[in-house]
Amino acid sequence: MKATEAGFHGESYVDNFLKQVHFPKNYAILKDLHIQVDPSSFLQIDTLILTRKYIALLEIKNIRGKIAFQKNPEQLIREFDGEITPFKCPELQITRQTKKLQSLLQELKINLPIKKLIVLAYSNTHVVLPPKYTTIVMGCDISIYIDDYNQLPDVISTAKFNQLCRWLVSRSFEFTPIPLAEIYPVNLSDVITGLICPTCWKRIKGQTKCLICKTPKLVMQQQALEDWFYLMKSSITNSECVHFLGLKDKHAGNYLLNKLPLQPVNNHKSRHYVLSLDDR
Repeated sequence: MKATEAGFHGESYVDNFLKQVHFPKNYAILKDLHIQVDPSSFLQIDTLILTRKYIALLEIKNIRGKIAFQKNPEQLIREFDGEITPFKCPELQITRQTKKLQSLLQELKINLPIKKLIVLAYSNTHVVLPPKYTTIVMGCDISIYIDDYNQLPDVISTAKFNQLCRWLVSRSFEFTPIPLAEIYPVNLSDVITGLICPTCWKRIKGQTKCLICKTPKLVMQQQALEDWFYLMKSSITNSECVHFLGLKDKHAGNYLLNKLPLQPVNNHKSRHYVLSLDDR
């Protein structure tokens, strides 16, 4: 659960630095792509940047402590608070994804250079031994690398760019994992309830919008309910909604559940809500 939360926060942190990049006219940033390559293989990418000049694959990691990219066997080894922990090798992961993407591009007869970056979300990670074949960067420095890529010449036409963008989006499907509470012993009493702004991570109490970034309260409530479906259950009742979001009463819960894109199931006391089929 902590790893999932850390990964989400890490990607959001890196997104802030991507906003500083001066992209060319035609570009797209695609998040959390899940594309079936063949019956037994999937292409899964954290962040893909698409332009007429290049494609950049970003494998974003939020790992504290000292890390080393070990060979034979290839693993990421972390030392933190005196404890040594092995992880799957991010360099192998992004290399596999690059090969799968190259295979998909061949279907469209598109020959775009693919840049691959392992991005460390926070700069307090100490890289003792870097990967051998893949560039590794700190999240705060990513705009420098992307700006360099943006100086490359155009390789494909605007029409081909639009075709590729539509093709990737149409082939991707939203990956909906099993709620973590069905895998790990997570109780609702262990979860921090109430609203937190998904943009600046400030707790919201009583305001109609975030006082810092002006994100509307309804957007925060929708994000919080999505968190519920990922964390707790694939359904939610009015009373669960009131408790989880810190709402005033059941009437506020009923109003919100019917306003958001959720599907009601059953009537009266046994009523609960699930994600609408259009939003899964």
